[in-house]
Amino acid sequence: MTFLFSSILIFLLLEAGSAQLLDERCQKSYRSRVIGGKNSERAPWMAYLIRNGNFACGGSLVAYRFVLTAAHCTQVNDNLYVRLGELDSATNRDGPTEQFRVVQIFRHENYVTHMSHDIALLKLDRAVVYRANVRPICIMLDTKLRSKINAIPEFTLTGWGQSAHYYQMPTRLQRLTVRRINDYWCNGQTERFCCRNPAQFVCFGDSGSPLGALVLYRKRIIFAQFGIASSVTGNCDGYGIFTDVMHYTPWLVATIRRHWN
Repeated sequence: MTFLFSSILIFLLLEAGSAQLLDERCQKSYRSRVIGGKNSERAPWMAYLIRNGNFACGGSLVAYRFVLTAAHCTQVNDNLYVRLGELDSATNRDGPTEQFRVVQIFRHENYVTHMSHDIALLKLDRAVVYRANVRPICIMLDTKLRSKINAIPEFTLTGWGQSAHYYQMPTRLQRLTVRRINDYWCNGQTERFCCRNPAQFVCFGDSGSPLGALVLYRKRIIFAQFGIASSVTGNCDGYGIFTDVMHYTPWLVATIRRHWN
């Protein structure tokens, strides 16, 4: 995924008291420092998944011991770790990071391949202490907001995905702005949606990474997650397919409650 972030911010207005969040501590105001194509501040919710010492996938911290990712990222579940607070894996001068061992993996019970139900929760070996560079992403739980969320035209994907042009995996966290396209391209499936950017592309390595948008929630600007990068079409020159997070919020809540301790 190559670096790009639109200077146009998309806001979704939520009525006070109507919205619910999976973890209310995600509410710290979020301000993008991106202007044109300059570097942004880190995304404190980003999870850097490591398998056998190598980068495997992206993910997002959603609660104190839980990371959300794509189920296909967990098919080989041995020796899986999560690093939080990462910005640039090539340097130790970008702030402190903390590594956690994955002790349990919860894939959606109907998952078979990345073509459907491509969602999983990872339980970490200990509780995460929130700080400036480690904080959960916001997950909307109020299904009454579905029509408003479906009307959001533009999203931001954060991840360490490969460049479609140079076929290199960046070490620094990237951001990509994409626009939602007609559900026809996702075969009309309600649990997925598709996005693309004609100039920059979702690519290999973006799997599991969060897709979200800025929303105004109780007079605060927060970044909420609405998709999980699942797959791409073509040779990273088509569109990205994303698991629809809101479709799975009942599963998310039930799974986290069941395995909270």
